This record gives sequence, structure tokens and C-alpha cells, in this order.
Amino acid sequence: MVIHMMSLASVAVIASDLSPILLCMMAFTMLPVTSASSVEAPFPDIPFKSFSQFISQNFSSKISLSTALIILFSLTENTDLLNLHARQQYIKCQGEHRTQTSGWIKSLARALKKKIDGHQTRPLKMKNVEKGINGEQEITALSLRLDSLAKLLHLHPYDANEQFQGKLQSISHKSIQPVHIICPNAMECQTLACNSRSLLQNTAIRDVPHVTLIKDAVIYEDVPVLTGQCTICKTKYSADHERAIENEQESRFSRLYLNSAKYLKVGQALWVDRLFSQGVLNGIYSFHASAAAYTEYWNNSFRKKQVVKFKKITRRQIWQAFIQESIRSIASISDIDLVLQDGLSIDEVTKEAFGILGANGVIRVAGEHSCSECTQEYKTTADIISSSDAATSTVRTDENIEDIMASDNEQMQVDKAFVQLVVLDGIVTGPSVGD
Repeated sequence: MVIHMMSLASVAVIASDLSPILLCMMAFTMLPVTSASSVEAPFPDIPFKSFSQFISQNFSSKISLSTALIILFSLTENTDLLNLHARQQYIKCQGEHRTQTSGWIKSLARALKKKIDGHQTRPLKMKNVEKGINGEQEITALSLRLDSLAKLLHLHPYDANEQFQGKLQSISHKSIQPVHIICPNAMECQTLACNSRSLLQNTAIRDVPHVTLIKDAVIYEDVPVLTGQCTICKTKYSADHERAIENEQESRFSRLYLNSAKYLKVGQALWVDRLFSQGVLNGIYSFHASAAAYTEYWNNSFRKKQVVKFKKITRRQIWQAFIQESIRSIASISDIDLVLQDGLSIDEVTKEAFGILGANGVIRVAGEHSCSECTQEYKTTADIISSSDAATSTVRTDENIEDIMASDNEQMQVDKAFVQLVVLDGIVTGPSVGD
């Protein structure tokens, strides 16, 4: 949250002219406001047999599982539309007409049929429908089936006696979330001498770590992390790296940072997907945000809306995500597999990675880069002079800028010189904030 602050003197002058009640109202408007999360209803809990019978009685016997699930989730995801549709099935006011196929449910039917016909291998076909019907009649038939399925799922705000039971709330999908397990994405040993040997899960059940995973901005807790191992070369395979033996007697190991990793470990008990890490990288570069600023942004935007035990992501974890994603992005573009000594701290990883991915102090992929944002023509005097320098400097107006630039070029007597932006590790320059 950004709060525009006034000087204490200005506040004192304003406060002297305001009543105490108005002052209290102003104070409350400056307090941080958090919107209460909407109440969610549990996912429909009906016997699978009832759902299966409805699908088999109303749709083709060749209907695919994905099509049946699209129909189900299209209803659970649009409870507001079902409220509007249900209201038109009951007459409360003069001039209203009862309708079983309202414009609301027909709109859902059209969107549903378009999605299924466009993305599924088989078009949607219904039973007990006359052949040769036109498109609008087909939508009406599908609307009637969606209405019946919504009532079977108890997604209808009225009971059998036409008594209003309360507006339908958003449906929670937490109870049907899939189980997530973090494991290697390699299915066999990559070492040539091992001849593609299968990998064994070598972590004892009692030693399997359970961590927090952030995937698609959703926080999943109690996620197992599994490690694989080749029985021949003893190489260990994790989700984000491979650990090979260099010298077994000296207990020296090397670590290969996988460019194709789906998840990255950014804390002792925190893993994130690449969408999260790429968001950190883009946020810091695009908005010149510090790790602390991005940390506050993510916690306020995503963490507060989720009911989990996970407290907050920390600045160190954001910085870890930034380094880990930077290494893999640059290595992937440069077509390099980064291999470092295992067990290095994050600062040592940064230095070693720069030594391999950098060439004479310049990252390879940025060596020939030049754009209007980072490269500007050299100017001996700024175009705009701040108010603090106005007393001792001449303000450059539109009329004399061209004359000054011309004189500068004559004095240089060389081709135009350019100045490039240089990024220093750990230094962040943000926008200035005025009083």
C-alpha cells in the first residue's frame, strides 16, 4: 500500500480547522483495509452412481471423461449464473413469467457446446433428441439438461416446495485438489555408462521431507519431496538438480542445475514452480523492484487470500528464486549446463555462475544488447534542471536546446558518444517519492 504523507506542519494547520468527528473519519480512511474473503460452499457431495446415471441417460454412450468433467465444472464454476437462472423459474412479481430455459442457462449452454466442439475429439451429442433439429433447438435441449444436472448437484437455491434456501455461494474446489509430489523429471539415469538404468526412490519413508509448494500462485502444504538414485553411478536425481560423485574418498560432489526443472527449491521447506520464479525475475527487472518490495507485493496479493498455515514468504526466499531463475534462464539461452561444486551458499553460487556464464564481466546473452531504455546519447548538460538548481543554472527551454546540442556536437568533433546503463549487483534505484 502506498500512502501519500504530508508534512507535520501541514497536518497541524488543517487539523486546527476541522471538527474532532471529521478528524476521526479521516483517520479511519488512512487505515489499511483488507477485504473479507467470500464464503465458499463445499463441493457437491453426491454419489458417483447418480452422476454417472445422469450422464449415461442424457448424453451419448461414447462421451469422454474430459467432456463429462467440463460439464460438471462449468456448473460449479458459475454459481452466480445459476442464481440468476433459478430466479426466473419462480414468479414473485407481477408481469414475471416462469421459464425453464432462461437466457442465462442458454448462454452457458452455448459457451459449453462451443468449447467442447472446439477442443474435444468428439462433438457433444445428446440422447432423446430428434434428428435434424436446428442450432437453437439443440441449445434449448442442452439447457434443459444443464438445469436438471444443477438440481441433481444441489446447485439450486430453492427446495422442492419452492422455498428460497439462500443464494448459492462460490464452490470450493479444495476438497478435490490433486495430490502433489515433487520428484525428478528424469525417468532414467542420464549417464552414458549406466545405459539408461532406471532410478530407485532411495529416501526412507521416515526421512521424506514434506514441504510447502507454491504452484500457479496457489499454496499447497504437506507436499512430499522424493529423490531418485542410480544404483550404478550413485548419481542422485532431484526435481531441480542432479548430484554426482567427483571424488568419493574426498567426499567431493558436483551439482548440475537443471534448466528444465519444473520446481525450484528456494527455502529449507519451500518450493516454487517456474511461473513463480519467472514472475520474480520479471517483476524485479520490469519494475526495478527490490526483493523486499516484491516480497510485500506477493504476500499482500496472494498469501492473504488463502487459508493455510504457511505464514509469509520472506525476502531471502524471493532473492533465492531470483538467483535460481536467473541462472537457469541465462544458461538455457546460452545452451550451457551449469555444473558447480555441491553445497555452495547462494552468494558463492552467484559468483561461480557469473564466472561461467559471464565473459569478461558481461553476460553472453546481453553482450550485443542495445535499446532506447539502456542506451542514450551523451549530453554534457541535462535537458531538465531541478528547481533546487534553478537559482544557479539556466533553464533549458525548447528554443535553446537545439542550439546547445549543436554546439556540443561541434566541440566534440567526433561521432555521437553513447552512455549505457550498468546494473550493479545488490543496488536498486527506485522511483523518487515527493512530499
